[in-house]
Amino acid sequence: MALTRSVAPVLPPVDLARLQAHMRLEAGEDDDHLQHCLDVAIAQFDGADGELGRALMDQTWRETFAAVPPSGQGVALTLLPVREILQAEIRDANGAWIAVEGVTLEDLEGGRSAVFAPSWGAPGRHRWPLRIDYVAGFGAEPGAVPLPICHAILLFAAHLYKAREPVSFEGTPVEVPLSIARLVAPFKSWWM
Repeated sequence: MALTRSVAPVLPPVDLARLQAHMRLEAGEDDDHLQHCLDVAIAQFDGADGELGRALMDQTWRETFAAVPPSGQGVALTLLPVREILQAEIRDANGAWIAVEGVTLEDLEGGRSAVFAPSWGAPGRHRWPLRIDYVAGFGAEPGAVPLPICHAILLFAAHLYKAREPVSFEGTPVEVPLSIARLVAPFKSWWM
């Protein structure tokens, strides 16, 4: 399985103005560094490499698979929450990508999603014979992202801004505040 983002989100879940308000800073006060901290905080939680294993804002991903399931069976998608299947394709014997017709998205236990097809077709012998493009995220508007996640982003961005060096007390390194971990814990996706 390989997962790559093909279309980034249009808007961030938290913008610079909201972070400035959270930190009680005026616009223009170290905006470049503050924006950098916000971008890092969002990246910490968002997407395939993020701590949550979820897409925050709507974004398009391509997931490729090493095997094609039998007709009528499905394949579980990695990134959550899945909002829409754009296309599913198999690679034929000549190496050309062919659209799979009739694909449906179904919710599984534990909040997972899977794609099913009445007939996946006959793929050729290739390393990655199946690819699925889909939209994942809580929504297109920042208000769609759960408030605990947005607050964790604010806390982490503020922490990065204020603690420009590793946090330590009397020479002993200290982890990022536990409150951030607690805010996002219910939203973590544990990949299967």
